[in-house]
Amino acid sequence: MHPYILLYKTLLPGKYRHYLQLADGNKDKCHEALLHGTFYEEYDLYGFASKSEAERREYLTDAERNRICRRVNSRKGARIVASKWLTYLQWKEFYHRKIWLIDSEQGIQHLLHDMPDAQQLVIKPTDQCGGRGVRLLTAADPEALQQQLTQTLLHKEGNPAPLLVEERIVQDERLAQWNGDSVNTIRMNTFNLQGAVTLFTAFIRTGRKGSFVDNGIQGGLFASIDTDTGLIFTDGYDECGRRFPSHPDSGIPYRGQQIPRWQELVTLTKEIALRLPSMTYIGWDMTLTPAGWEPVEANRGEFVAQQVTQGRGLRKEFEKRCGLG
Repeated sequence: MHPYILLYKTLLPGKYRHYLQLADGNKDKCHEALLHGTFYEEYDLYGFASKSEAERREYLTDAERNRICRRVNSRKGARIVASKWLTYLQWKEFYHRKIWLIDSEQGIQHLLHDMPDAQQLVIKPTDQCGGRGVRLLTAADPEALQQQLTQTLLHKEGNPAPLLVEERIVQDERLAQWNGDSVNTIRMNTFNLQGAVTLFTAFIRTGRKGSFVDNGIQGGLFASIDTDTGLIFTDGYDECGRRFPSHPDSGIPYRGQQIPRWQELVTLTKEIALRLPSMTYIGWDMTLTPAGWEPVEANRGEFVAQQVTQGRGLRKEFEKRCGLG
C-alpha cells in the first residue's frame, strides 16, 4: 500500500472514509483522488479503470493543470482572468457588446440610463461558473427589468451578489447551425512564452435545444478542431463521455465541418493573448458574430474536452508548451 494512503487510513481515517464514500466505495478511485487529485468524474471520463499507472499519468487532470498554472502564470494576471469583469476591462476594445457590473441599486439605475432601447440582456452571476445562473431578460419594460435585477442582486439573504449584465450576443448562423438556442463558442488555448504566442488545442462547444448556454456541465457537447485548418476532426462528446457523430437535436454532423473565418480567429486570439504577457497559459472562449469574432470570456481552460475527444492524455505536451518540458 502506498505510504500516503496508509497515512490517511491510520491518522486521518475519517477523511479516508469520506473520500471512499464519495468514490462510491471504489478504493482505486479514492486512491487516485488522495494521491493525484484526480476527480472522480475524470477517473470515469478518461477510463482510468482499464489504464495502467503510466497511462494515467499521461493525462492532465484539473489538479495538475492548476499546479502548473500557479507556477507559470502571475497572480495578478490570474486574478484578471478569473474575473469576467476584469477580463472585459482588460480587453474591452475587442468586444462588440457592452457589459455592466451591477453591485447596487445605483448600478441598476446607471444600466437603465445607459443601455440601448428594447433589447435582450444576459445576466451572469459573478459567484458562479459553468453557465450556472445565466439568464436572458428582455429590456423592453424598464420597470420590470429593474425589479428583476433587484431581486436577482439581493438573492443571498439580503447581501448583494454582484451581477454582470451584457448585451446579448448575436451569433453567426454558421455557428448557430448546431443549436440556435445557445451561443456556441470555440475554446482556444494559447501559450505566451517571451512574447511568442502559440495555439495549443481548440474545440467547439455547442449547447442543447432549449438551453441558452453551451457549457458541458449544462449538457453541452464538444468536438476537437485542427488548429492548422479549422476543421473539426472528432465526433461530439458530452461530459458523460457519450459520443455523438451528429448533434442529437439538429442532426448536424461534427467531423469534417469547417469553422468559418478560421485564420481571422487565430490571428485575433494571438493578438489578445499578447496583451497580458504575465500569463503563460489562457483558455479563451470566442464566438463569431456578424461584426466578426469576439471574446466571450477568458479562463484557466480545463482539458476534459480535448482529452475525451482525442482519447489520449495531453500532460507532457502541456508541460512542454509551458516551458517546463
